[in-house]
Amino acid sequence: MRALKLDFMHPVPRPHWSAWLLLAAGLGMAALVGWQGEVAKHALDGAMAAAPKQVVVSARRSSPIATGEAGGTKDQLAAPWGNLFVRLEKSRPKHIALLALEADARKTEATLTAEARNIQDILAYVELLKSEAGFSSVTLASHALQEADPQLPLRFVLRLEWRT
Repeated sequence: MRALKLDFMHPVPRPHWSAWLLLAAGLGMAALVGWQGEVAKHALDGAMAAAPKQVVVSARRSSPIATGEAGGTKDQLAAPWGNLFVRLEKSRPKHIALLALEADARKTEATLTAEARNIQDILAYVELLKSEAGFSSVTLASHALQEADPQLPLRFVLRLEWRT
C-alpha cells in the first residue's frame, strides 16, 4: 500500500519554459489580429465616408421614383405590412403551417407558402382567407405532396391580393 501524502503546503512546480513561450506567442498573435482589425476598420470608415456621394448619384439615376415608375422604396416601406401579418395570423387555423411570405407593396400582392395535412384543409383555408381575412383575391397557385417528409404534408402556394 502506498503512503498517503497529506502535505498541502508543498511547493507548486513552476511552469515549463515552453508554456511561457506559447503564452507569449498567443498574446502576440492576439495583438496582431487586433491591430489588423483596427486598420481594416479605419480603411472601411474612410471608404464609407467617400461612398455615400457615389451611391446617392447612382441611386438617383436608377431609382423607380426618378425614372417615373409607380411605387418605389418609399411605397414599400409605407405599406401596411403589420396589417397583412395580423390578418394572416388571425385567420390561420391550427392545422395550417405558414412557411414563407413574399410580398410586393407596389402591386399589393403576396405569395404565401404553407403546408396542410389534406386538400380539404387547404380549400377551407382559401375560403377563410377570402371571406374573413379581407383579401380581395385568393388563388391556389400550386400544391404538391412532400414525399420526403414521413407525415406526407401537402405544400401549397397561394397568391393573395389585399386591400390597404
